[in-house]
Amino acid sequence: MFTAQLTHTFDAAHRLPNLPGKCVNLHGHTWRVTVSVAAPHLDDGVLVEFGSFKALARGWIDTHLDHAALLGAADPLLPALRTEGCRVFVFDTAAGHASPWPTVETVAHLIGHQADRWLFNLPTPRPDARIARVDVAETPTNTATWLNPNLARSTT
Repeated sequence: MFTAQLTHTFDAAHRLPNLPGKCVNLHGHTWRVTVSVAAPHLDDGVLVEFGSFKALARGWIDTHLDHAALLGAADPLLPALRTEGCRVFVFDTAAGHASPWPTVETVAHLIGHQADRWLFNLPTPRPDARIARVDVAETPTNTATWLNPNLARSTT
C-alpha cells in the first residue's frame, strides 16, 4: 500500500454552544488539514497527480470554509451572521454531517467525504485510489482524524 498526503491551511471561526467551557464563544483558528490518499500500487511511479488534486481540494476549502463562521444549524447566531452577509458554513445532520456542531471531528468527517469527490473528479482518476484518512488540527495540540471505513474493502 502506498500513501501520499496533501496539507492545506485555512482560517475560520466556530463555536460550540452545546459544550460547556470557553468554546461556547465565537472564536477562530488556523485549521490545518492533511488528506491522505492510498492505493495498492503506483502507476508510473505516481499515486496521485498533486497539481489537480491540490487545485480541487484547496478550491473547495477556500470557497466553503476559509474565513467563514462554522456553525451548527441550531446556533442562534446563524440568522444574525447571515443578515450581515457573513460567510457561514452550516453543520447539520440532515445534510449528512457527522454532528450538528462544527467540532474538529466533524470538520475531519466533512473533508473526508468531500475529498472522495476531489479524487473522483481528477482528470485521470485512478479506480484503485481512495482517501485513507483526514487529519484536521484546530490548534497545535488539538487534532482529530477521520479514517475511511471502506478503505480495506475498496482497495483489495
